[in-house]
Amino acid sequence: MRIVHAANLQLDKDGAHLWNQDQKIHHGLIRLGHFVYPFSINDRARMLSPTKSKTFGKGRANKALIETCRNVHPDLLILGHAQFISADTLREIRRILPSIRIGLWYVDPLWDVEETKHLRDRLEVLDALFCSTGGALLEALARPNCPAAFIPSAVDAGIECHRAFETPESEILHDLLFFGRDKGEPGRRAFLQELKAKLPELRVGYYGCLDQAGIFGWEKEQVIRRSKMALNLSRRSDVALYSSSRIAELMGNGILTLTPRGAGLEGLYGEDEIAYYDDINDLATKVRHFSQDAGQRIATARRGWERNHREYNGTEIARFIVNLTRRDDAWKSAPWAAHVHPR
Repeated sequence: MRIVHAANLQLDKDGAHLWNQDQKIHHGLIRLGHFVYPFSINDRARMLSPTKSKTFGKGRANKALIETCRNVHPDLLILGHAQFISADTLREIRRILPSIRIGLWYVDPLWDVEETKHLRDRLEVLDALFCSTGGALLEALARPNCPAAFIPSAVDAGIECHRAFETPESEILHDLLFFGRDKGEPGRRAFLQELKAKLPELRVGYYGCLDQAGIFGWEKEQVIRRSKMALNLSRRSDVALYSSSRIAELMGNGILTLTPRGAGLEGLYGEDEIAYYDDINDLATKVRHFSQDAGQRIATARRGWERNHREYNGTEIARFIVNLTRRDDAWKSAPWAAHVHPR
């Protein structure tokens, strides 16, 4: 098929954010054998704005997407986040191409009502919606014309190309690693400070938080590759199936990942593929245990790595998106297919 993939490929980041979900889903669509035309929404808006502002350029970007679809004549329009693409634009594309199918994927949290308003405003003109949150928040977005489906965060073998479980002890930089911001999040900052205080004997590396600079691109990959464990700490751990896409970046690079219980991720990852913890004391205990038991750490990290690259890769997620948007029943074979509303 011909597909226009209108997402945020972040060309302005010069490769620093190479692991974003947009790239992984885009690669997956291509690996399925389709012709996939990239339309990078925010970059196009900046290009079309006299001031290089994506906000001032969004009107022109909408017109450009209409012309792109007119010229490419796609069978599918797959949108990624697409806050700037209006419902009127999608209606015009449907008018020009009456047989087109339109799906939208979204991998930010669903609990922020204002941030997700654009999803609710577009449901009537979509054929399917795909989110990295499950449960009641996802079900509330389902419509008769537009099923709402959970998708896990994608990995890509060309992006998550490292196997931290194979790194020799002599090259290890950190026993425990965390990437993430704590600006405006005093609870997260206090948690990270307390965790570091509980592990004085271990090499704990924080990046982007506790007044430490963030790192990106290849440099970030090397830190992951040279660490034993990493913390997957999302903004909330009480929302069904939600996790930061950090989980794919970490597990996909073969590092043992520790994540809090509460989101039901046990339905995606077994106890022998990821390390679940109940509270900060349980987390500190598990970090000490795995820092000393290299055999169990490596085996668990390897199984988590295998699960991600086998089942949660960008190609399989793209396949699911295409099949459900087209109403091809093949979508039912996905490991996460139980999380589609309505059934």
